[in-house]
Amino acid sequence: MEKKILVFSNGEKIGDGIIKLPLLYEIKKRLPQHKLVWVTNKGSTTYNDKLKFIAKQYIDEIIEKADLSPFFWMKVSKNYDFENTFYEYILDTQKSLYRTIALKRIKNKEFISATANGLFSSIKFIKKNKRRYYLDDLFALLDLIKKSKIEDNFKIKIPKDLNLNLNKFFKKDQKYFGIAPGAGEKNKIWPLENFIKVGKYFLNKDYKIVLFLGPEEKHLRENILNQFPEAIIPEELISNFSNIETVIASTKYLKFALCNDSGISHMLSTSYCPLIKLFGPKESLKFTPNNKMIHTISASKFNNNKIDSIPSKYVIDTIDKVIQ
Repeated sequence: MEKKILVFSNGEKIGDGIIKLPLLYEIKKRLPQHKLVWVTNKGSTTYNDKLKFIAKQYIDEIIEKADLSPFFWMKVSKNYDFENTFYEYILDTQKSLYRTIALKRIKNKEFISATANGLFSSIKFIKKNKRRYYLDDLFALLDLIKKSKIEDNFKIKIPKDLNLNLNKFFKKDQKYFGIAPGAGEKNKIWPLENFIKVGKYFLNKDYKIVLFLGPEEKHLRENILNQFPEAIIPEELISNFSNIETVIASTKYLKFALCNDSGISHMLSTSYCPLIKLFGPKESLKFTPNNKMIHTISASKFNNNKIDSIPSKYVIDTIDKVIQ
């Protein structure tokens, strides 16, 4: 019988999907003989959309919108036949009681879930109350199936064709650095003039700027290109891969990148280049993985919670130290 592991979520948007990529890698590394089936309840997953070319290197099958029912007199799923399917492991990555009860109806050997402090889990564990990075909790659940040292140098596998496309635009003898000056919330945005100061400093050191803009930040494009007319915008160069996959792959060509705490920061957190990540009101620990390639600068260091209190000179000095 084919061995299978079902990983259950309520769907992934871009940021969440990128955060969970190391989890996909760890599952396949620890259980190489198992077919990995990714199941969402009512939501969709970016693994079947914006990140499909990267995710398919790990996920063998995606089942979206299973719409599971907790009621024994109803079918487990309105949309899929789970009555005749058996999984050696089910890994529940969400904590909704209703959804967990429904999921447990699927036939399995071991059921792993943190819902209700692990009440439904077939392998019992002691919950740690220490606040930590979101992904660490999922790794702790995976350890119940098979424990292994987490690779802290994990790098996202870039599709070969995407690498070949980007090789046309990035020159081997040129130094590049990336800037992502936007964010979804205004209080997370470091002033644009500060990004420009940093950009000009490194431009004078023979670096070329690579610009990353989210869909809500296109209005910054003209302003930045007036300052840096030779800047590269990778998403405008590649058409046969998603913008997200293009941003992720571009980090292979950068000496470093600078960004706010934003969705794009997750795309830049690939370990291919050092990332300097700026924080205003939110604490950096909860929203940053334990990765020696990611360097955080928080406004709290300057006795403030406003991101514009971070001096541009301090950021420049930090980058200089990192790249040395």
